[in-house]
Amino acid sequence: MAEVAVVVPNKPSTEGAALDDRWTRHCLEIASRRAFCWVVLGVLAFVGQLVLVLVAEVSSDLPVTLLMFSVVVLGLALTRRQPLARVMADRTWQYVRVHWRNGLLVVHGPRPVVLDVSAGPLARGRISRHRRAWLVAPDREGNTVVTFRGVPRLFPARVRRR
Repeated sequence: MAEVAVVVPNKPSTEGAALDDRWTRHCLEIASRRAFCWVVLGVLAFVGQLVLVLVAEVSSDLPVTLLMFSVVVLGLALTRRQPLARVMADRTWQYVRVHWRNGLLVVHGPRPVVLDVSAGPLARGRISRHRRAWLVAPDREGNTVVTFRGVPRLFPARVRRR
């Protein structure tokens, strides 16, 4: 029996709802795996510090460090979950030309929009080279989601000014 390879696109489609897009589902799947790995690491750090304190009776800084790590991971897991599904609800991906200016992403078009996107230096470098992105129309509060070709991640963004 031959295996069937599933081809994942390297950019979103501008047809249909963003949540139904294969690229979007792929990005959300990767984000879920990444979050799960961090939660597992936090739990392991917490269990490790319990073992060091209760069983081995270690009195160094290691148990405190492990406890702080597990608390930080739990705190980030609880607070950093973005309501991406609500923002993308029934909207479609729109192809746009972009560039960075003063740490903000400027979206070119008939009415230029400036977005605050939390992207690291690697993603910013790739965006600077390609100068294109896909985004969903912002909601009433100015929240939107941006993605870039070849970067399997959905970046929450906020409209700074139009």
